[in-house]
Formats: sequence, C-alpha cells, structure tokens
Amino acid sequence: MKNLTFLLLLSLVLSFGCKEDEEPALVCGTADPVANLPWLNTFAKELNDSYYGVYFYVTAGTYQDQQVFLIKNCCPNCNTITFVYACGGEVLGSLGRDGLGIDATEIKEEVIIWRGTGFACTV
Repeated sequence: MKNLTFLLLLSLVLSFGCKEDEEPALVCGTADPVANLPWLNTFAKELNDSYYGVYFYVTAGTYQDQQVFLIKNCCPNCNTITFVYACGGEVLGSLGRDGLGIDATEIKEEVIIWRGTGFACTV
C-alpha cells in the first residue's frame, strides 16, 4: 500500500511538472514586430533617439479583428494624439471620442511591446 501511494504521488508530481514551451505570440506574423517590421523599427529608433524618447512606448492590440499598433506616451508636457497603425504602417485613425476617432475601448488585448531606453513611465 505504501508503494502504491508513493507511485500515485510521484505520477501526480511528474504530470504537473511537465509543461510544453509556449510559442511566443505573433503580432502581424512575427514574434518581434519592432525588430522585424521596417516602419516600426525606424519609428522606435527615432523615438528612442529623441529628447522625449523616455516617455514613449508602443502597444499592440486588436481593432475590428485586425492587429494594430499604437504609439503612446506618458509625457507630462506633451499634448499628443495617439494614432492607430495597421501592420503595414498605415494610419487607421486616432484615439478619440465624439465620433471623430477610434474609441480606446475598441482596442482589445493591448500589450506593451516596446519601451524607450530609460523609460520613465509606470505603465
């Protein structure tokens, strides 16, 4: 009986100990869109080299069943518009209400994919 209990516990531990490696989430067909999408790579480099680069970050999400990117910031002195970009770099619109923009609540599954060097925000 002792051996049976030991075998059951051992099999239980081993069954929970094994986990397949998860594939990284693909955004616009790549696991690293900032490195692999030329327009986004250029944008990130230019932001990083700018004075305000420490405030900028890029998010990826879904808008109307397509993957999108948003260039955001937490700059306390900037009055910027957040644009929504398609995978190819085309502007789909900007965040806003009053029927003039894309409602931020329509962006789903949004995650941060890039932050500037020395990122100063707490998002």
